[in-house]
Amino acid sequence: MPDTRPTPATSATDCVRLAVDWSEALPRLEALGPVRVVTTNAAMVHEKEGTFGNVSVMGHAVIVLNRDVDLRVFPKHWEQTVHDVAADAIRVHDRLGRPVHAIHRTAGTDADAWNAFLAEHRAAVPASGAVAEAAPEAVPEAAPEATDDAAIDVPGLRSAWAAMTDVHEFHGMLRRFGAGRLQAMRLAGGEFARELPLTAVTELLEAARDRRLDIMVFAGNAGCIQIHTGTIGTLVGEGSELRIEDPDFRLRCDLTRLASAWVVHKPTDKGGITTVELYDDRGENAAILCGQRDEDKPERAEWRALARSLPAVAAAA
Repeated sequence: MPDTRPTPATSATDCVRLAVDWSEALPRLEALGPVRVVTTNAAMVHEKEGTFGNVSVMGHAVIVLNRDVDLRVFPKHWEQTVHDVAADAIRVHDRLGRPVHAIHRTAGTDADAWNAFLAEHRAAVPASGAVAEAAPEAVPEAAPEATDDAAIDVPGLRSAWAAMTDVHEFHGMLRRFGAGRLQAMRLAGGEFARELPLTAVTELLEAARDRRLDIMVFAGNAGCIQIHTGTIGTLVGEGSELRIEDPDFRLRCDLTRLASAWVVHKPTDKGGITTVELYDDRGENAAILCGQRDEDKPERAEWRALARSLPAVAAAA
């Protein structure tokens, strides 16, 4: 099962504290060469191998758009950084000690660049001290819906949803109507969103594998979203765990932590985007799957047809 519990307090011989300004450091990580990057949440562990590069800052986010290392980073959540000596990994946690992101050294990593990065950032803080452990009360409760259903202008929500021309308008629409993400999908109706049985997750990935579809798999947390783009080769289901085990992409999903899955359509000026969205038992988004699409091109018909062919919860029941 994915183990996403906060890193327990450890001695300085296990972890060495680092002081890193990640907004400044991320553009420099290309010098490390090939690394393994890992982003987790309560249900998912998303691993990619590749090289940093093509880094840009957009407001409060840092975008790493280098194909295999494809990240949306929100540095305000990158508050605690350590070098895990045993794993030879740089681990980042939020202020509550919850894991945000990890960068692992690989056989192809430039040893001199790696060691220089560690030495530069270790020098700024004492080497002693333990990694902060999240207090039990720091674990978030189920994500509350922002407003009672009765207070939501449902006709207005549906009208605004239908009028979208870009997927990035979605979050602004939710704020405008005071609706939670899951709440909006539930209220919008089948034209825009319908719930799937959780078994559809495996069905979808198997079909994408068998048809050799290029897909995108987004998974992450408040501090980092990590993205895979490409086909799926090896899919393994064992008990309550579903895994993708490919040379440059690995995903582990704890199916017991998933509470719902939805196929969602968001209109755009290119004909719309279809996503399959997975939510954990706290109502937090665990992963989003969609077809690979160039920014200026319509969605691929084979992906849309596959997503829309998945059974609805009511039909499955």
